[in-house]
Amino acid sequence: MACLKTSYLGLDLKNPLVASSSPLTNDVESVAKLEQCGVAAVVLRSIFEEQIAADVSDMYAALEGDTSAAALEYLRADLPGQLGPESYLDKIADLRRRVKIPVIASVNCVEASKWVNYAKKIEHAGASALELNLYHMPVNPDETSDKVEARQVALVKAVLAEVRLPVAVKLSQHYTALLPFARMLDAVGVKGLVFFNRFLQTDVDPASEAMFYAPNYSSPKVLHSQLRWTAIVRSWVRCSMAVSGGIHSSGELVKALLVGADVGYICSALYVREDFGVIQEILDGLSAWMDRKGYPSLDTFRGKLREKDLTDGVGFERSQYVKTATHVV
Repeated sequence: MACLKTSYLGLDLKNPLVASSSPLTNDVESVAKLEQCGVAAVVLRSIFEEQIAADVSDMYAALEGDTSAAALEYLRADLPGQLGPESYLDKIADLRRRVKIPVIASVNCVEASKWVNYAKKIEHAGASALELNLYHMPVNPDETSDKVEARQVALVKAVLAEVRLPVAVKLSQHYTALLPFARMLDAVGVKGLVFFNRFLQTDVDPASEAMFYAPNYSSPKVLHSQLRWTAIVRSWVRCSMAVSGGIHSSGELVKALLVGADVGYICSALYVREDFGVIQEILDGLSAWMDRKGYPSLDTFRGKLREKDLTDGVGFERSQYVKTATHVV
């Protein structure tokens, strides 16, 4: 039988399927069920930078009306800014006692500010790793792409300076030059890159003349960008790589591994199927495919389809486009 063991962010995993950040990873019982059904690790539902700041503001507001010496010392030492939300930390600690699989905390962040101190608390709570979700639509007309990237690298470096945890970065595909940015993150010390973040999808209701956020479940049809960029970036970075969005069956997981991913993230499939049994189906399908192909382990085929013939970062992208375009009728 094929061996499905892999490594991600320096963590030893029993297989390459990880439950990504979602409401399903926000509950201890749900995470325990995900472990029982076969996932190798979970990424907790993200805590937002704004949540941390709001809680801190509430703590300041409550203390500012207290004239006691203890309260004054508390404010003077900036302890509210160092504490942050405790419930997220309690959940990490509870999960570490309940499950054996790695628990990866997640922070949805924009700026390198006081919240970064919270990363150390995540580490102390027992998280196995930390994923930084750089979810941000740059709408400042004066902020150029260089400034956006510099700000995000500064944020990552600030977090890395706080913790010894392995840190992953979940990326958007909307960068002017994704490959150089991925290499910058790898150079500063991130242990993993996740391709890609899924933005909320805005729609318009003509009847009410109002904007709203539409459901945005993935499907296998959206997997193309992740596969392309994983194949291109794989040979240029040392860190782990994960494919997120579009894995609904063993076929998509196989594709992700072939282009060089260390793991695949699963989320939407759990909602579409409304059945955690899809996890074992995917793993059984992967194992059966490996047996048919004669691959005893993931290492024997991982990255087989990555860009490797050319080293200019252009060959794979251009050659695949030309091959496809010339066969279009």
